[in-house]
Formats: sequence, C-alpha cells, structure tokens
Amino acid sequence: MATVNDVDTDTMSDKVVVQHGNLCPVILVGHGSSGTSIFSRLLRNHLRVSFGTESQFVVDYYRRLNRYGDLSDDANLRKLITDISGERWFQRCHKKFGFTFDPQAAFSAVKERTYRGVLDAIFLQLAQYNHMALRWGDKTPGYATDLPVIGEICPDAKYIHLARDGRDVALSVMGRFWGAQNIYTAAQEWIEAVDAIDEFLQTLPSEQKLEITYEQLLSNPVPTFDAVIEFLEIEPREALLKELEPLLNEQLDAGNFDKWRKKMTPAQRRQFEQFAQPQLQRYGYETEFEPTDYHPSALAKMYWRCENKALQYRYPDYWKDNVYKARKLISDRLRALRG
Repeated sequence: MATVNDVDTDTMSDKVVVQHGNLCPVILVGHGSSGTSIFSRLLRNHLRVSFGTESQFVVDYYRRLNRYGDLSDDANLRKLITDISGERWFQRCHKKFGFTFDPQAAFSAVKERTYRGVLDAIFLQLAQYNHMALRWGDKTPGYATDLPVIGEICPDAKYIHLARDGRDVALSVMGRFWGAQNIYTAAQEWIEAVDAIDEFLQTLPSEQKLEITYEQLLSNPVPTFDAVIEFLEIEPREALLKELEPLLNEQLDAGNFDKWRKKMTPAQRRQFEQFAQPQLQRYGYETEFEPTDYHPSALAKMYWRCENKALQYRYPDYWKDNVYKARKLISDRLRALRG
C-alpha cells in the first residue's frame, strides 16, 4: 500500500474535505494495549487529527517548569524548547514519519509564551509536516494517573477514553517487556489506570469527554465513529461516514476480542475477577463468578510483585528502556544543578 509520511494515502479521505469546527487538542487515554495505537492511527488517517508517537514528556517538563523562569524571556523559551527536543519522541517521530524537528521554527511559531504555547508549536509542526489539520492529539497510556496535570495544561482539550476488557488487556501485555507478567500485576495495573481515568473524567463537563470500548469500535465501527465525529465537531458528518464505512469495515477485525474466554484458564479468570470485578462490570463486561471478599495476604502480594519483576528482567528491551531513563534522570539532575 502506498504511503506518504506513514499516512495511508488510499485510506485517507480524499473525496470529502474534513472540516474541524474546533481545533482543541484531542487526548486519547486508556491502559496500554487497549487499542489506542489502532484508534489514534484511524483518527490521524481519516479525521486528520495529528497524532505522533507517545510523547511521554509533557508531564515531566510541566513539573519542572520553574527551572526555566519567565518564558517571555527569549533565552528561557529557547532553553525549554531545546531541552524538550532531546526527548525520544522526536527520534521516534523521525523514524516513523521521517519528521525532523526544527527548534528555531518552533520558537518562531510560539503564539503564547506559556508551556501550552510551546506544546502547540511543537506538535503542530508535526501536523504541518504530515499535512494534517491544525489540530494535534496525544496518546500516552502512562498519563492515566497524571490526567489532572494534563487537564491543567490543556483545559480546553477533548478526552476520549478507549476502554478494553481487562482480561484481554492482561493477555496482550503479558510477554511484553513493559507489561505485567502475571495476572495479579496485570489486574492491579488495569484497575489503577481505569479508576484514575474514571475519577478524572467525572470532573469534566459532558462536551469534553467521550468513552467508548475497544469492543464497540471493532464490532460497530460506523456508529462508534459517528459518535467520535460528532464529539470532535467534525463536518461533513454524513458524507464522511458514508466514505469511511467500507474502509473501517476493511481495516478493523470485527471479532478480535473476548480472547480471554479461550486463552485464560478458569483459575486465571477467577483470579482476575477477584480483583477487578467492579471495574469489569462498570464498563459492561460479562463476569463469571460470584463476588467475593478475597484479600490476598501481604506475602502473596510480595511474591507476585517479585515474580513480575524477575520475569521483566528477561527482556533486553527492559534494560534498554531503563538505561535510557537512568541517563535521562542524570541529565535532568545535571541541568538542574547548572541552573
């Protein structure tokens, strides 16, 4: 399939001109392996919302913003943009899209001398490179527990929560270097993420939040996208849906869910439900077992945590990722010492 800058030219709308009635950022949230990568690609290709790779830096720099002083000062603003440009988001976007970030262009493009203004200049540079609408999005599952911070930075953003059955999430993440390696850890991490997302969304007005499930997206893509298009204030809605219907049905695997029914043992299904039954039921997922007051002992929890960590140690990418984080931490500390 022919592509331009990793944007699928023959899946992108070329007959209907996509019009955004609102250019506020789109923040896609969800636990890792909930389908956010697939969904962000659909939003990029079909609805012209510019998503890069996982940013992973937005919260960190906001929390250390006091180091940079008054951003109305050119030197401070340049230093912030230069420091951010060293993050691996830029390397990954270069690898994925061929995008090379221009710090000077970003500096010139900053409209408001604020952190949000810097983010707009950075992310919209990628949007312009990929010929997107002047609307950026971000999907970083790690932000699930930091959404109040994202809300401070982007108070006007629209948030889409893509939820997925935690049992299928567990099957997907186990065996990945960054994911949980046993049922206990998978359940706890999924619970923490969806509870944090739910708590944050409850603080937002209805026009700023939309919740859909991965299962809805796969089994009913057109009605689901209809809700997304309306939520994001995109036109022309009916013409766009008509054009997208065959593409969505072709690109999404309608039956790619409920894998836990065949791939999890009864013991694994019971254990997951013992921890996460309320959360599963919150999103309308079927549960098999009667509620229990099961509370694992401190010793059992310690065993599962130790087992999880030991299994992660098997992956070379786990060590590569942690070496990167250690170097980044040292670099950040040195920058702080230099003032």
